[in-house]
Amino acid sequence: MKAVPTITTTEQLRAFARGLDVPREAVEQLVYEEGIEGLVRLLNDPLRAEEGTDELHELLTPDEDGFRMLSAMLRAAATAPVAEGLPEGVYEATMRVFGRFVRENLASFGRYGFDRWFWTWRQTSGLLVRIGSLEYERTDEGISMHIPSDADLSRAAVLASVREAKRALGGGNYYCRSWMLSHKLKKLLPEGSNVRGFRDLFRKFEYFPDDAGYKLWVFKNPDLAPEDFPEDTSLQRNMKNFVLHGGKVGASHGFLRDF
Repeated sequence: MKAVPTITTTEQLRAFARGLDVPREAVEQLVYEEGIEGLVRLLNDPLRAEEGTDELHELLTPDEDGFRMLSAMLRAAATAPVAEGLPEGVYEATMRVFGRFVRENLASFGRYGFDRWFWTWRQTSGLLVRIGSLEYERTDEGISMHIPSDADLSRAAVLASVREAKRALGGGNYYCRSWMLSHKLKKLLPEGSNVRGFRDLFRKFEYFPDDAGYKLWVFKNPDLAPEDFPEDTSLQRNMKNFVLHGGKVGASHGFLRDF
């Protein structure tokens, strides 16, 4: 799938969403709204997309479960700029973020919804693309690497993604900030785990002990108190025990090693 002509009807909007694997239950809630065309166009402008997102959110509130914002974001995704030189399939892989976020809302809160409108202007403006397992965002500091929830973190998949990204986006300063880079994980995961292997690809770490981003990605709900953390996986059990005994998972910022 590539970027499509401007969407002008609800039927076109829903067809586009289905092509990005947005769940049927969410697709049925999408509606084309008149009068927001100018703000939707801003979401394709890297310099104004964040501003346009904030204005849209204010205009479209109230927005129960976020489907008005999802409808607007998908319209912008349809006309997102696609940089030359990107590998085949990058546009579709990047824009599947919308279906993934809707499904993550179901996993976290038990219902379909869209609450990541504050993030997806990066995709609609062309600043962030998915290449293989990982996402890459152009910033003033270089290339910020992001880890989608469905990423294959095997060493082979990660290295293939990085090499393809460097061919497409160029060299320079690649970096990442994530709970997966926290040195505390050495106590919580076995040696040889994919997450620990991912951390080993980075250097020059700065640790942020109070970063609680791990709650969303490990326990699916950022609002849970530690005593309510689920214990469905060994990582969840180990991390819950660690936190309940005063440990801080935090997050770390690191720079990708040369390889």
